[in-house]
Amino acid sequence: MTPDILELWRICDDSVGGKARGLARLLAMQLPVPPAFVIRNARADEMPPDLQRHYRALGGGCVAVRSSALGEDGAEASFAGQYDTVLNVPDEDALRRAISHCVASGSSERARQYQQDQSGGADIRMNVVVQRMVDARVAGVVFTADPVSARRDLLLIDAVAGLGEALVSGEATPDHYAVHASGAIVRRQLVGDHALLEDSQVHAIAAQARQAAAHEGHPLDLEWAIDHDGKLFWLQARPITTLPADLNEFDTLLPRPADVLTISNISEMMPGAVCPLTGSFTGWGIDYGLQHMHVAVGARRRIDRNWQITAQAYGHLFLNLTGNVVMSAAVLGSSADQTAQTLCGRIVPELVDFPPQPLWRRVLNTARLLVFALRAPAVVDRFGRELARFSIDEKPDSVAMWAELEAKSWFFEHCMAVHIQSSALSGFLCAVVENMVSGKASDSTAQDQGEAVRLLAGASGVESALMLEQLDELLDKVARHAEAEAGFVKATNEQAHCWLRNTPDLAGEFERFLGLHGHRGYRELCMRDPSWGDDPAPLIQSMQAAVHARLVTGGHKHLHTTAIEWSALSSGLRRILPRAHNAIRRREHTKSQLVRVAHHFKRGFGHLGALLAAEGSLPDPDLVHFFSVGELPAFVASPGAAAVARAVARRAALEFQQQLEFPEISVGRPQPLEPQPIDATAGILQGRPASRGIVEGIARVAHTLAEAAALQPGEILVTPITDIGWTPYFSMIGGLVTDLGSAVSHGAVIAREYGLPCVVNTRQGTRFFQTGDRIRLDGDSGRIERLSGSSSPQG
Repeated sequence: MTPDILELWRICDDSVGGKARGLARLLAMQLPVPPAFVIRNARADEMPPDLQRHYRALGGGCVAVRSSALGEDGAEASFAGQYDTVLNVPDEDALRRAISHCVASGSSERARQYQQDQSGGADIRMNVVVQRMVDARVAGVVFTADPVSARRDLLLIDAVAGLGEALVSGEATPDHYAVHASGAIVRRQLVGDHALLEDSQVHAIAAQARQAAAHEGHPLDLEWAIDHDGKLFWLQARPITTLPADLNEFDTLLPRPADVLTISNISEMMPGAVCPLTGSFTGWGIDYGLQHMHVAVGARRRIDRNWQITAQAYGHLFLNLTGNVVMSAAVLGSSADQTAQTLCGRIVPELVDFPPQPLWRRVLNTARLLVFALRAPAVVDRFGRELARFSIDEKPDSVAMWAELEAKSWFFEHCMAVHIQSSALSGFLCAVVENMVSGKASDSTAQDQGEAVRLLAGASGVESALMLEQLDELLDKVARHAEAEAGFVKATNEQAHCWLRNTPDLAGEFERFLGLHGHRGYRELCMRDPSWGDDPAPLIQSMQAAVHARLVTGGHKHLHTTAIEWSALSSGLRRILPRAHNAIRRREHTKSQLVRVAHHFKRGFGHLGALLAAEGSLPDPDLVHFFSVGELPAFVASPGAAAVARAVARRAALEFQQQLEFPEISVGRPQPLEPQPIDATAGILQGRPASRGIVEGIARVAHTLAEAAALQPGEILVTPITDIGWTPYFSMIGGLVTDLGSAVSHGAVIAREYGLPCVVNTRQGTRFFQTGDRIRLDGDSGRIERLSGSSSPQG
């Protein structure tokens, strides 16, 4: 085919290659683009007859010559750096040589190998862009989404002095800027003493780049330059080819723009990011249960299908504190401060009260609240009978299986409402105990909180403690076995599991434990994470560590119940404390019931995924978790490739969402934390005391169960939060520090059962301390101190 020339404004399709097409689209958006033309079907040995005329139409002088091969800078692959670019081409003779050089680069071994990988070796038709050079004072690239974190609300700009090729080639280190969708410059990393870009230039680059991305309908990677007169030009535009699905695809709309949200409390049930199925099923279930309580006491008129008391952002679940405070305005004796103390373990200054309802209504609603709480025992008893009759039947095909799940989904919402009603009574009575100990409401000292925790820890027969007793008995029997070290501790996870299943003295004990507690596990309300019964590998891993600790030390921490001197208590505490203990037992029981119901549903959804895969609708069963509940009916009825592709992209997005961390408190839509240095000059961190005692030891910072497997006997575990999946480690640690939580969080409750010093709600313990630090943990005052000789934290 004979080479010919097109001006940018005449380009209307992708036949000219991605680079030329991108420039044409920028020009169509009326963005400033240096004059250029494209040579179609460029050849090294033949030039277009009108090349001279088009070159002179650019104004003569220096031009840049770049490849624009078919498929290059496209949505599937960038071909970045595979073909050569020639800059500062000064005249017509040099232009011809530059075109020939650029075309020849398409036949290089490097380019041919990339073509083979991307297009199966098909010949790539070469086009060449000739563009007037910009006499750049500063140049660079801009990504309208962060290609590293996959955040689409974060735009990145890199800038170098002079031509941008030094940046693209890696020869120069750029100034780096991150601009949030709100327009705020949230990151500024400079190479020299002075910024290459003024803030107004950063904002201009960001605004025009976002304009281009919005026009194209997908994130872009663009090259830009600013000349010595301060004029901004756009040199290239291509899709970012490595992004997963939008991390914010399932963000919920807040009822009010400035609502106060927290990761406290809810992160204990669901730490980290969740798949779309869990977000839409479990997340809504939590919101339903809380709204149900508000409606029952008169704080809300009806249940709103738009989330009111929980929220989802970046794949993470949050508790809407402002939505909870709606209740405080509807009853007597409640406030924003009390709500914050209950849910976050501290007062949250950003949280404010709503205007109260009329007095007569608050009196009536308070009576309703008391009735609601006091009816909890009867409601829990009735629900136990309902649960005994509940099941989700496996069906032979996906249509029937979805019909079964859809028909039974109300029961999860109902179970959540029962658990929240049970928790309401427990929370109310525990708050009464703390207020009676301190003699005042919502203003207790650390010592008051510690004493209240000690009294509440006296509850016996708590279901979680019974599970611990049974697990400790099993671990003791494994440790006493003659082959425990070789057959269990030093074996692989799979080998240890096999040994446990086939050792006559232990197999029955292990089966009995799973029969009672196999529905429990890590992230118990997640529809994707399997329970111990379906995948015992995490349980086996933690058991191996616990047995190893027993073999090394010859023993372990034993469960104990705090002795209470009843005669030393006031008459009021003697009356209220037994009721609080009963409420704690009931709350733990309904939590186990809630987990059991979730276990039924995760198995049901898993079976649905297996059926869809067997029917050829999904490439693998796991992908069912990357549809929302609202999407499943249409997909089951009529599966499609586009929906499968979206689910695959969402699964890729989850890995990025898991890397994000959030502040404990957010005002408005939560934003991931930017790395910040920690002031650890004094080496002291203050949290909330949750279990009494003082211990000194080596810190082990563990964000995941996999990291916790490295725990050594007696180390102090420092972690964001724990749930039931962490339980086996408690018999070997010396103490516990958590970033989040309250006195009734899982870690606090289990620490008290073992008599371990525990401090919760430190907010930054996992960043303040490092593994290997020697620390003193004071569970009486909530103070953790790094002892001399320890390393300092990283910012």
